[in-house]
Amino acid sequence: MSAGNIGASSAVSKTNKSKSGTRTFCVGVIGATGAVGREVIQLLEKRKFPVSRLRLFCSERSAGERFEFQGQPVSAQTVNRDALAECDYAILCVDAALSRSLAPMLAELKVVAVDNSSAFRTDPAIPLVVPEINGELLKCKPILVANPNCTTIVSLMIAAPLHHVVQLDRITACSYQAVSGAGLAGMHELESQARAWAAGQKFACELFPRPILFNVFPHNSTRQADGANEEEHKFVRESRRILGHDSLRVSVTCVRVPTLRAHAVALHLEFTKAISPAQAADILARAPGVRVVDESNGDQPADPQMASGHDEVLVSRIRVDHGGAPGKSLAMWAVGDQLLKGAALNAVQIMELLIAD
Repeated sequence: MSAGNIGASSAVSKTNKSKSGTRTFCVGVIGATGAVGREVIQLLEKRKFPVSRLRLFCSERSAGERFEFQGQPVSAQTVNRDALAECDYAILCVDAALSRSLAPMLAELKVVAVDNSSAFRTDPAIPLVVPEINGELLKCKPILVANPNCTTIVSLMIAAPLHHVVQLDRITACSYQAVSGAGLAGMHELESQARAWAAGQKFACELFPRPILFNVFPHNSTRQADGANEEEHKFVRESRRILGHDSLRVSVTCVRVPTLRAHAVALHLEFTKAISPAQAADILARAPGVRVVDESNGDQPADPQMASGHDEVLVSRIRVDHGGAPGKSLAMWAVGDQLLKGAALNAVQIMELLIAD
């Protein structure tokens, strides 16, 4: 099945109605036992998504793991066609290879899917969506939607509201990415290294190529021919696509740091027109999903612990960038929970827009 077929508009026909007459949906979470999948399950309940039945899918190794949803136990099972056919919507929290293999079957079954992997982010037939930025792309009710990279989401939640007022000419960014970006295994590796160090023991590096405890290193994604790594290429491609700005100049360095679950990004933004720090702070204070941390009131700049577990992307240190074009350049510091707005929350927000009339 071609990408064009996968991206075609959908007409969901398997929905039910609750006793109140509102529509409800059978929702599948594929990769339910991973870090992002677990967050999706919690968000569906917390945000009161109209779920008539929740189907959880996982690998053979995790089959049978039990979750509680709306006061009822739900067991995860391996992926199979008959169970997927019951779903109206599915959120894929799996790697790109598995997403690519499942997408044609989901489309054939008329299951609307939101994919968290990188599999379809560069496909022009598949919308790449951050609801606060380009949610209008969902009005055509596509059957497959791509969720952007977590670092891209955190950064553009801050850059996009400014771009919509004063057009961006260049983004220079340096990311400080939590181990949650590598899933539960990344979080477990940092925690196990910390326990071993506290006990005076040696520790192993199993997931990351070098110790993550007390260390920072360039992102460990695959190095590309131009010397950049794949994570940096994602940021460049996705930023241009989401903003609809093919000529945007983007420079980025992505770094792993020993924090658990929130990414931070140092942003240096250059615009085509003049903008002051005060104007930028005012724009961002009114931007949905953003919270400005006001240091003039004595607040400390945002940090990963402040953002962890929260839906909003925090921004602080809004200031003049003296290394950029005079009057047109700003520097700022963005922090967002990688598992929430950087992944699970963005996916659930996409589904909320897809079911809206």
